[in-house]
Amino acid sequence: MGHKGFAALTVLFLVLAWFSWKEEKLQDERLANSVSTTPAASTRLTIPVTAAASAATRTSDSQRANIEATLRIVARKWKITDVNGDGLFNCIDAAVLFYKYFPDRSSVAIIINVNPRTGMNHLFNAVLIDGVWRTVEPQTYAINHRSYWMRDVWGNKYNSNFNRDETARWSIYAR
Repeated sequence: MGHKGFAALTVLFLVLAWFSWKEEKLQDERLANSVSTTPAASTRLTIPVTAAASAATRTSDSQRANIEATLRIVARKWKITDVNGDGLFNCIDAAVLFYKYFPDRSSVAIIINVNPRTGMNHLFNAVLIDGVWRTVEPQTYAINHRSYWMRDVWGNKYNSNFNRDETARWSIYAR
């Protein structure tokens, strides 16, 4: 078997590899399409704006000052405070610490985002600014990111349609 035979086998191998790769890609697409990538309406983030929160709604300037001050506290305490005793220092600790130290509890929430399509499974915070809930990455200052908005930190991995309010579940650790 000379060079021609070797070349023929190489071409055959490449064609078979391409078909195999194409079939695997199609299977991945079918699997992705079979997993619901749109959450049920009942799981979407709906944080009621109470009368107290509405009256206490801060302007963007004052809330941003509150966010930045709280992020500085979280950055100092995050890697030394295990809020739920699980032996880890992770997004749970950062989100609970942010909630704990934010100056106005009526305008802060603890949010979870679980998106099976992108692999997102993360706890973070939302802050009421000018009547709109804006999502904040509480680990921002600790990881030296340039922005604290969730979309800026996580990009396309973050889809706000998967946000759920988990304040009742996690706020018990803000002691």
